[in-house]
Amino acid sequence: MANGSPRLRRLALPLLLAAALALAALAQTPDTAAIRGVVTDPSGAAVPAAVVAAVNSQTGARYTAITGAHGQFQLADLPVAGRYSLRASHPGFAPAGVHQLRLTAGQTARVTLTLSLAGTSSEVTVTGAVGVVNAREPQLGITLGRRQLAATPLPNRRLTSVALLNSANRQALNQGDEFQNQTMFTTNGAGRRQTSFEVDGSTGNDSWGRQSIFTNVPLDAIQQLTVLTNAFSAQYGGTMGAAVNVVTRSGGDHWHGSLLETWRPGATEGALPGLTKLFNGRSAATDVLYQTAWSLSGPLTRSTQFYLAGELSYQDRGSLITSPAAPGVFTGQYRDGMEYFRLDHQFSDTHRAFLRLDADRFYDTNPNNAVGGFALPSSDRIYQRRTYTVQGGDDLSLGADFVNALRLQFQLASPITSFTPAAYSTQYVVPNVLTAGASQSAYLLNHQYEVTDTLSVVHGPHEINFGADAILSAAGGDSLESGGPITAGQVTFNPCPAGLTLAYCASPAYLTLANVQSYTQGFGNANYTVNSTLWALFAQDHYQLGRNLTLDYGLRYEQQTFSDSRGDFAPRLGFAYDFHGTVLRGGYGLFYGQLPDNLAGNYAIDGPQGTFNYTAFPGGIGFPTSLSALPLPAFPAGAVLPPRSIYVRPGDSAYLDQFFPASVLPLYPTALVNPYAEQWTLGIQRAVAPGWMLSLDYVGSHSVHVNRRLDINPPASFVRTAPGQVLSPGAANCTRPYWVWWYRQRGLACLASPPAGYPQPPYSIISTSINDGYGFYDGLEANLEHRFAGGFSLLASYTWSHTLDNVDPDVKSPDQMPNLNTQTGAAEYGNAGFDQPQRLVVSGTWTGPWALQAGGVETLASGLPYNIVTGANNSGDGQTADRPVIHGAVIGRNTARGTPFYQTDLFVQRAMMLAERLRLNLRLESFNLFNHANVVGFNGVWGNGATPAPGFGQPLSGITNVLPPREIQFLARLSF
Repeated sequence: MANGSPRLRRLALPLLLAAALALAALAQTPDTAAIRGVVTDPSGAAVPAAVVAAVNSQTGARYTAITGAHGQFQLADLPVAGRYSLRASHPGFAPAGVHQLRLTAGQTARVTLTLSLAGTSSEVTVTGAVGVVNAREPQLGITLGRRQLAATPLPNRRLTSVALLNSANRQALNQGDEFQNQTMFTTNGAGRRQTSFEVDGSTGNDSWGRQSIFTNVPLDAIQQLTVLTNAFSAQYGGTMGAAVNVVTRSGGDHWHGSLLETWRPGATEGALPGLTKLFNGRSAATDVLYQTAWSLSGPLTRSTQFYLAGELSYQDRGSLITSPAAPGVFTGQYRDGMEYFRLDHQFSDTHRAFLRLDADRFYDTNPNNAVGGFALPSSDRIYQRRTYTVQGGDDLSLGADFVNALRLQFQLASPITSFTPAAYSTQYVVPNVLTAGASQSAYLLNHQYEVTDTLSVVHGPHEINFGADAILSAAGGDSLESGGPITAGQVTFNPCPAGLTLAYCASPAYLTLANVQSYTQGFGNANYTVNSTLWALFAQDHYQLGRNLTLDYGLRYEQQTFSDSRGDFAPRLGFAYDFHGTVLRGGYGLFYGQLPDNLAGNYAIDGPQGTFNYTAFPGGIGFPTSLSALPLPAFPAGAVLPPRSIYVRPGDSAYLDQFFPASVLPLYPTALVNPYAEQWTLGIQRAVAPGWMLSLDYVGSHSVHVNRRLDINPPASFVRTAPGQVLSPGAANCTRPYWVWWYRQRGLACLASPPAGYPQPPYSIISTSINDGYGFYDGLEANLEHRFAGGFSLLASYTWSHTLDNVDPDVKSPDQMPNLNTQTGAAEYGNAGFDQPQRLVVSGTWTGPWALQAGGVETLASGLPYNIVTGANNSGDGQTADRPVIHGAVIGRNTARGTPFYQTDLFVQRAMMLAERLRLNLRLESFNLFNHANVVGFNGVWGNGATPAPGFGQPLSGITNVLPPREIQFLARLSF
C-alpha cells in the first residue's frame, strides 16, 4: 500500500502534475476563510447581477462580488480577524444582509440571501460560520478564537497545550517533550511526532525532528486556532494524527496595545500527598515563573496595518539532589524570548498581501531535570534553541470564480538542538552515589525553504481546488539531539562496598584509580548532514449535490525524498447530509506520516563508519594510568574493539556489503517507507438549543508501516516457560545470523565463552528502521459546545476509546523493545502506552456582575498503561525488555495500568476601566487546585522471580514521571 500499484502511479501522477501546472496551484489556504452563497428573490428564483459586499469590522476592508447567472457568489481568501457585515442589493428589491458574521479559518460560510420587495422583510440563512452548525463539512475538531484563548488557563501560556481541550487528544511524554518546553500529544493512535502544524497557510513543522511547532508564537499573537482530529481534506498531509491550524493576528484601523505581567511564586506550590519531595522532584520555592507579554497594533496608512507582540519568560525550577557529594536543591533556569511582527497591506478589494516575522530563543540550564538525585550540577548540559521564521503571502482574486494565494517561507533553526556541558570534563560515576561531569555535546541546525501557490475555482455546484507545495530542508551538524559519543570519557567506579558510608564513596579518598571498575571513551566523526525535499500535489472537490447533501472528495500525492516511498497516494472522501437540522457526516481517507530527518543521524553516527565507544578494564589496553591524564588523546594502539552495536539504513545493501553481506540478515528491509493510516468517521451534529451544539462521532483508525528500531541480527528465539530462565549472551550470540555466517566463512566454531584473543565478528546488534508496526484505534467522541454569548461559553468534550498496537510510535523507552526480536507481531500486540479508555475535558468561562469573570478547565482521565519487565537480559540479546513469566507464559505488553488523572484548573478575573480606553484586568489562576498526584511513570520492573520485586508498581521519581502539584499564579494586564 505504501508504494502503490505501478498502474496507479503511471496514471495518477501525470494527471496531478498536469492539473497543477495548468492551474499553477493549490487550494484555499488554511489561514483564510470564504463566504459563498446565492441570492434569490421571494419565490426562490436566482437573482443575477446582484452586488454582494462584505465589510470587515476590524480593518474596514471591503470585499465585493457580483452574482452570476444562477445567483451564486463567492468571497474567498478572507481574513478571519474581525467580524463581517454582509449585504446584497439589486434594483427593485430591498437589500438583505447579516451582521456580526465570524468566520473559521480553512472553512467556508454558506449564506442564502433572499431579497424582498420593498416594505417586506428579507430572509438570511447561514451555515458554516462560527457558532453555527456546519452542515457542509465532514471534518472533526474544535476552533478557539482569541477571546477563548485569552480566557483559558494554560500552563506557561503554551499554545501547544490548547489541543488538550479536545478529549480526542492525549498528552504524550509527561509534561511535554524532553527538552523543548512544549506540550506533545497523540491523536487517534498516532505518535507524538505525527501532529502537523500550519501557521498562516505554511508549514509550522520541523522536518528534522518533528518535535513541535518550528518557531513558537506568543499567545497574544494568535487570532484563531483550530485542532482538526479527523476527516481532513486533501490539502492536509504529512500527518497521521491531528492537524493544528494557527492563524496569527493582524492589525486594524484603530490603535490597540497591551502589557501583561505574570508571577507564579514558589511558596504557593503544593506538596503532593503520598509522595515525598524526592518523588516529585520539587521542594519549596522551586518553580517560580515571571512572564512579561506585550502587543501593539494599528494602522500605518488607510490600507496598511501592523501587529507587534512579544513574550519573555523567566522560570526557575528546583531539583532535589540526594547524592551525599552535594545534597540540596539545584535551581535550573529556563529563559525564553519570543518576538512576532506582521504587516498587512490591502492593494484593492481583490488583492492583499502580508509579511510575518517570528523569533523564538530559549535556553534551559536543567532540561527535563537532568540534574537531581545522584546527578550533580557538574553533570548538567545546557540546552539552547533559536528559531526564526520569515513568511510572505499574497492573495489575489482573478475574477468572480478564481482566487490565487501565494505563500513563501524561510525557517532557520540555529541551532535546533544544542547541548553544551556546563563543565565539559571526564564524567565520574559511582553507582547509586553520584554522577559528576559531562562529556557529551550536540549542535544541530536546520534550514527550511517552502513555496506554496494556491488556486480555488467555483464552477456551478463544484468548489474545485488544486494544489502544490514544496519544502526543502537542509539539516545536520554535530552529534545526535541528546548527545552522541562520550568524547571526554567516562570513569565508572566500583559500587560503594558494604561497611563504607555513601559520603566516603563520594569523597576524593574513594575516587582514585584503584577503585575504577572501567573506563569508556568515544571516538570517531559525529558530523553529518541530510538534505530532504517534501513535495505534494492534491485535488479536492466540494460538490453540492442538492440543498441538503454535500460531497467532499479528493486525491493527494506526497513524497519525502528522505524515504524510499514513491507511491504515496492518499484518497479522501467525506459527506455531510442535513436532515431537518441534524447533520449526518462521515469520511474515509488515507493519511501518510512524515519520517523525521534526524534518523539520518542514527545511520551516520551509529553506522559502520560512525562513532563508537571503547571500554577498557583494569590491566587492559587503554586503561588509564592516571585520572588526571584523561581523556585519552587517541584510540589506544593495539586495542581491539569487542563486537559493536550499529544502526543501519534500510535499503542500503550496496553500502553495507563492504562490511558484511546484507543478504545474510533475513529481516533486513529493502526500503525505508513512510507510515500511513486509514481513518474513517461517522457521526451527527445538531443545535440542541440556541447557541448550543452537540456532536457525536465514531472514529476508527488503522495504522500501518509504523517505524520502529529493531535488531535484525537477533539470536534465535529463547522461549521461557518458567521464572528465572536466562540464556547467556555468549550462547545467544552464536545463533545470530551474521555470526553463523562469519564463523562458517572462517571454518571456526562459535564459542559461548571464548578465551582471550579468540576471533569474534566485528558486529553484534545490527539495528535498523523496520516498518512492521501496526495499530487500531476505535473511539466514540461527544462534544457539547456553547460559544461566547450572554457572557457564557462551554466546551464539554468526552472520548471513550481503545488503542491497540504492536509498538508505540515515537517512543524511545527501551522497555518498548519487543520481548523477542523475532516475534514482533501478535506477541507484541496489546494496549498502546498512551491508551486512555476514558477522557473528559470541560472548559468554559462565565461573566458575572461587576465585570467579574471566572472559569477553568476540568480534566478527568483513565490511567496510562505501562510495561512490565524483568529488568534482566533473559534472552541474551542485549536488551532489557524481557517480560516476566507468570502462570507459565510470558505476559503481554503494557498489561499494567497506572492511576487515574484528575486535574482542576480555575481562574477568576476582574476588569477595571482606568480611563476611557485604558483597562486593567487582574487575574488569579490555579493549576491542579486540589493537588492530586497525577503520576505518569511507574516502576515496571517485576524482577526475575515468581513474585514482584520490592518497589514494583510504585511511582518513579522526577518531574518527568509526576505532573506538577498545585501551582497558583497572578496576572495583571493593562490594555488600551
